[in-house]
This record gives sequence, structure tokens and C-alpha cells, in this order.
Amino acid sequence: MPDQSQKNQLKAEKVGYLPDFCNADVFLRVVLVIELFAIVFALVGYEGGSIYVKIALNSVLMQWIGLSVAAILCGITRKGYLSAARTTTIAAITATVIITLLATWISENILEALRLGLPSHSIGFILLRNTAIAVILIGLALRYFYVQYESEKTLAIEAASRLQALQARIRPHFLFNSMNTIASLIHIEPDLAEQAIINLSELFRASLAAEASIPLQQELELTRSYIQLESLRLGDRLKLNWHIADNHIDTSLPALTLQPLVENAIYHGIEPLPEGGEIDIHIDQEDNFIRIVISNPLLEDRTEQHRAGNQMAVDNIRERLQIAFTGEATMQQLEENDHFTVTLNLPAKPA
Repeated sequence: MPDQSQKNQLKAEKVGYLPDFCNADVFLRVVLVIELFAIVFALVGYEGGSIYVKIALNSVLMQWIGLSVAAILCGITRKGYLSAARTTTIAAITATVIITLLATWISENILEALRLGLPSHSIGFILLRNTAIAVILIGLALRYFYVQYESEKTLAIEAASRLQALQARIRPHFLFNSMNTIASLIHIEPDLAEQAIINLSELFRASLAAEASIPLQQELELTRSYIQLESLRLGDRLKLNWHIADNHIDTSLPALTLQPLVENAIYHGIEPLPEGGEIDIHIDQEDNFIRIVISNPLLEDRTEQHRAGNQMAVDNIRERLQIAFTGEATMQQLEENDHFTVTLNLPAKPA
């Protein structure tokens, strides 16, 4: 099953390089750009008379052509006919030429019937001129759309590669810490060490099979498996409080996002405390965002605490979130009242 970035890329390739003209925002931008061109052409071709009439006539003709072409491309795109770049280019240019010839011929006949007295050339020259202008403009527009499409696709591929590289770095970190846990159990609790190895093999197999983007529920299963592994070593010193508002939150996130944060909470918060402590994990949804809060206690005397923490893992997670959610996700850390809290705010996206 392809991950979310691969799905987006496949979707983009299927639709083609044109923007979605069926989208209202795109349609309004088309109207604005056409109107600007109409004003420019009116000013450039002004030969006397009322400039406002010239702008109005240019606007009517160009909006007629532009919006008709956009509507046609919207319709045939939704039918799935514009999947290849060559087909898209031919269809766009053909539609532009046909609509331009038709709109020009009708508009010239209307102007002649109204006898507005505007300076005019032969109908053949006007048809040729307008068609040439339309082909040049649509060619420039298609070139811009294609370059933008290729640029976005390249950025998406680079982001996916970067995400995979970061993912590859977090897995060895997770494995080495788990092996240290097993090593600490071998001499004092060989049976627990054996069980820990079994749990680790199952957990690591699941993490290796995980895609770059996985459902939240799958990430929670990986995190719970890791907690069970650590519970073999820490026993009653490790307590977890889960507060999940909705067990059916439908969202995706980079694999191994929560597990390293819980690992840090155990290593830097619970393990240094002789009596252990409790880790609180809150997950709820507010509007279009998923809020995940992980909180752990800290030693009052920071000099006796473990080393300053694995900033690599935290920076890794923050960067992966930025790539996966294109800057929409946030990660905050707060140390207050002998507690350390990490808060993630993730856009709610279907898995």
C-alpha cells in the first residue's frame, strides 16, 4: 500500500499538470488575470475614442474566451481525459483556437450590426490576429503550469526521500536503546530478557514494515509495544495514564513519532527517579487538528539526571512533521513544575 506522499504524487500524475479549473479560487484567479490582460491590450492598442469602451469590449471578448476554455478544461478533466501532458496541451490549444475563432466572429458581427463606429480591420485579419494572440497566451500559460507542476513534483519527491532518510535514522536509535534494555536484564532477569527479545523482534518487525506515513492507531500500537518492553525492566516504577478522547480518530502521521517521545519520557523522566513515576498521554481532536500531549516528571536535582537528552530524536521528529504536513504541524516543549511536556498539534488528515 503506498504511503500518503506517494498517493498524492499518483493523484497529481493522474490529473495532469493543469490547475483544477473546477475550483472556485482557481476560476476567480483566471477572471482576474484575463481582466488584467484586457486592460493591457486596450492600452496598447488604443487609437482614439473612449478608452473605457475599448477596455469593456476587450474584457467581454477575452473573458468570454478565457472562461469558456476554463469551463471546457474543467469538464474534460473531471471525465479523466487529460491524464497525459501531450493530450492536455493539444486539448487546451485546440479549445482555445476554436473558442477564439467563434467568439471573435460573433463579436465582430454584433459590433457591425450595432455600428458603434469603432476603427476596424477586415474580419479575416481580426480572426488571424486574435487567434495568434490567444495561442501565444495559452502557450505561455501552459508552459508556466507545466514548470510549476514539475517543480512541485520534484519538491514532493525530495521531501519523500528526506522523510525516508530521517525515518532510517530514528529506527537504529530505537533499536540500540531497546538492546540496552535487554542487556540490563540478561544477568538479573534472564527470563524477562528472553521475553524482551521476543517483544523487540515483533516490535522491530512492525516498525520496519511501517510506511513513511501510518494511521494514528498503528502508531499507538507500536508505542504500547515499546512500553510493554520497558515495563519488563522497570516493573511497577513505570506507570502510564492514557487519555484518548476518541478511539476512532482518523488521521495519519510519520511512523515512529510518538514512540521516541515516550522513550525520552521514560529515559529522562521515569528511570532517574528511584520510585519511578507516571507518564500522561493525552490525545484529542479540536476542530481540524489532533492534539497530542506527553508529560513526564523530572528530578528536582537536575545534576543527577541523565544526560541532557536526545536532541537528535526530537529534532528528527520535528523535521519529519514539517515535511509530512508541509509546515502545518507544530511541536512544543515545556519544562514547568518539575514536569516536562511535549505537545504536538497535527492537521487531521485521513489515514
